[in-house]
Formats: sequence, structure tokens, C-alpha cells
Amino acid sequence: MEFPLEHFRVVSYLNVERLAETGRTINLMPLWDGEKWHLWVPNLEGRLVEAAVPDTIEGDYLAVAPARDSDFFIPFVHLMWQRASWPEVCPLISAICDDFHNMGTSVAKLKYFFDFRRNLPAGAGGRFARTELEYLIVLARSVFDLLQETISNIWTGRVRLHEAALEARRRAGKLPEKFSRIVLRDKRHLRSSDEIANEFGVPAAMAQRYASAACFFSQLRDHRDNILHGLVSGGYIFATERGFCVDPKQPPFSTFGGWRPEHYYNENIVSLLPWIADTILGTIDACNGLLSAFASVIQFPPDIAPGYRVFIRGPYAECFVSVLQVNSGASPWWG
Repeated sequence: MEFPLEHFRVVSYLNVERLAETGRTINLMPLWDGEKWHLWVPNLEGRLVEAAVPDTIEGDYLAVAPARDSDFFIPFVHLMWQRASWPEVCPLISAICDDFHNMGTSVAKLKYFFDFRRNLPAGAGGRFARTELEYLIVLARSVFDLLQETISNIWTGRVRLHEAALEARRRAGKLPEKFSRIVLRDKRHLRSSDEIANEFGVPAAMAQRYASAACFFSQLRDHRDNILHGLVSGGYIFATERGFCVDPKQPPFSTFGGWRPEHYYNENIVSLLPWIADTILGTIDACNGLLSAFASVIQFPPDIAPGYRVFIRGPYAECFVSVLQVNSGASPWWG
């Protein structure tokens, strides 16, 4: 729904002048002021009015600090909503956020399967966990293409380079919308940062970030393709009294180099949680690094909600955050 720009002046967190200058779309998120929630919605007369909101269950919201410790902050999501919310980009931002909500839900479902494993049919816990793990891999892989499509749209439609030769090259062709087209040569071989810069005309800082994410992306892509094509399963998962476990010598877990002694259930199997944390955080880190490099070489418009940060909340958040903390040394076991 479209409103005259003047109608948005009632929304306390918005800088309307910045919106007028850059033609960005507004995501009317809830605001947490430290004590209560605020949300502006359209009324029947087509004006924005503040609605009474007792709480926020799931979604993105603005605040100076998170309303709960389990609400999490992802820098590149914040950057895109605050500084890159053009009409052609907003659906992609929403899709990326939805993928992260779904990742969190998958992690919470794994915890649910573990907690209620005794109520499941005999032997079903591992199978339930495996199908959820396969979905998690598919989600993580999809984030890269959504991010690349976002960058391609901004690069094509919102960027103008000062150097004439570089600008002419930028205008000559659209940046690929598939992440694999950027980082892989012949669909298999990793491109170096110099290759990426020379092939696509992107600044060196961006090319370096693409190259640094290429190995992680390639492994994730292979796992996803093998699962979708039925070549390899998500790996056998063992349901134990301490948590779900996997064989660290079998793919896709064998590509993870961070197994530590405390991850081992016995000499043959390890907790699944460190691998999950690494997969999700690797996806987030790659996106954060690439968007940060993009913003360092391209002048994005200023924040539309200055002084606030975008946080993510969901009913899965507490479980999701606790699993991600395994990467920093938290317990890798649920039991």
C-alpha cells in the first residue's frame, strides 16, 4: 500500500527527508523503546495510526538494544533494511530474512525431536533429524543466491561509478544473479579474487570477499546438489541420550575442520550441533563480509531509522542462539 510521504511523519523512528531523497521503501517494523512496543498501521481513512501492541512474537523490529537476550542481530540484514530498501530489493531482503527464520525453526524442531524422542516411533528420531538437516542445507545455500541477486540489482540499477572506463564496463553487462557464476569457473573451479575483479569489473574489496567465501559456498553447494539429486543423503544421524550425533568422517560432516575432543560422544561419533552452528554462522559471516565490502566501496544512502538497529525475533530464538553459541565454546550437548 502506498501513502503520501507526509503521512509517515507520525512514525517516530523514520527520517522522512532521507526517504524523499532516495525513493526507498519502508518496512513498518515494530519499535521497542526499552519499555513497550509501538507499531503504526493504516486505518480506514488511509492514514497511519499507532496501534496497541502487547508483544511481538516473530519478525524484525527496531530498537536501541534487544528486547530479549535471545533476539539476535545480523549486520547485513540491518544494513539492507536501513540503507538499501529500494522497491526492487525489498522482496529479496524479505526472502533472506524468511530463510533465517526457517533456519531457526529447523534448529528448534531438532531440539523438539530430541526432547520428545521417546514418544517417536522406534528409530524415527534420527530420520526426523536427518530430513530437517537436509532442509537446513538447502536454506543456507539459497541465501547466497538471494544475496547475489540483491547485489546484482543494486549494482545494475543504483550504482554510478566516477571513473569513466569502469562505469562503461558496469553498464555494458548485468552482474550475474547466481553466486556460483561469480565464484566458480566452469561450475567447479574456484576463482581467485583477481579473476573475479577482472571478469566482472567489481572493486577489489568485493572480489576478495567473494573469493574468501568461495570454498565454504562450494562445499555447501555440493552438499545441497547431492541431496537434491539423491546422490548422497544428509548423513546417518544417531539419536543418543546426550543429543543427535554423526560420523565426522562421513560427508557432509567430514568437510568441517573444527571437531574438538568435547564434541565426541565416543571414538566414532560426535555431536551434530557444532556442524550446524558452523554452517549457519558461515552463511551469516559470508553475507556480512560481502555486504560490508560492498558498502565500503559504494556509497549507500544513510539509515532511514537513525539511531536504531534491526533485531530478529522468533519463537525458536532461544534454542537457535544457544546452538550458535556452541561455536564459541558453549556445550555441544542437549542431554
